[in-house]
Amino acid sequence: MVNLRNFDLNLLVIFRAIMARGSIAGAAEEVGLSPSAVSHALARLRVMLNDQLFHRTANGVEPTERAVELSLDIERGLGFLSSAISLQHQFVPSEVRRVFTMQVADYVSGFLLPRLAERLQHEAPGISVDILPFSVSPVSVWDRVDLQIRLTPGRLKPEMVRSQRLMADDIVVLMRPDHPAADQPMTAALYAALPHVKLSQSATGTTVIDDALTARGLKRHMAMTVSSWFDIPDIVASSDLIAIAPSRLLNLDPRLKLLKSAPLPLEEVVFSFDLCWDLRTEREPGQRWLRKTVSEIFEDIDKGV
Repeated sequence: MVNLRNFDLNLLVIFRAIMARGSIAGAAEEVGLSPSAVSHALARLRVMLNDQLFHRTANGVEPTERAVELSLDIERGLGFLSSAISLQHQFVPSEVRRVFTMQVADYVSGFLLPRLAERLQHEAPGISVDILPFSVSPVSVWDRVDLQIRLTPGRLKPEMVRSQRLMADDIVVLMRPDHPAADQPMTAALYAALPHVKLSQSATGTTVIDDALTARGLKRHMAMTVSSWFDIPDIVASSDLIAIAPSRLLNLDPRLKLLKSAPLPLEEVVFSFDLCWDLRTEREPGQRWLRKTVSEIFEDIDKGV
């Protein structure tokens, strides 16, 4: 066991900065020290951990295998320390000025974000929310995102550090009432054969539909891919393209009431909406408040409020 009395924990902050920036100069800028001070700290850390940790390259430095192994544990440890210290400060939503960053599946945003905006206006006017697409690299996502509200394949729990099931919903297939296939039974083969308009993966964060069809030896004909759910009802109403949606949206978007709907013929597939967050920030007061707020909004949605 390392005697922490003889270990300078600031060295771990410098280690994290070098890992993140990939250079001594970049790490120095991040922690507010000179490059020589960072190099000196790295030399001390190499002795304490008995590893070279980083090799110089033409573009900066590259971590050793040992440094990569240590990185996750160091991130978690520093995250726990940061959360423990921040818990000493009271979080008052009505007084805080802060920006939260979220990734929200596009199917969810239509009924979540208006309610969230209303809650923030009345309860936390100094808090802003920045919505990022799911195209953000999963390697760095938890350094940039406070929480995700994502679609999870089937009824499985997402492979995240922490998650909470918010809601599960059946899926319907949408087409215009006078579509050539409107009177045919909706089977998996028919569903795959018809031309589709779909949301891009960056908007949904999942490929669950295509995975289910692949398991049946089928593949969709993707006639059009869009980045926003808002465009889809009008596209379906004016063409032979079909689309899918959570059944709950049938009562939330008046345009869908003009379309014909049928159950998705892939019985193992549902839209499970999950709230996901990073273990390192689990106990931070602002994060806890945001998760509670989102959870309460979904409870109201589930009750039809």
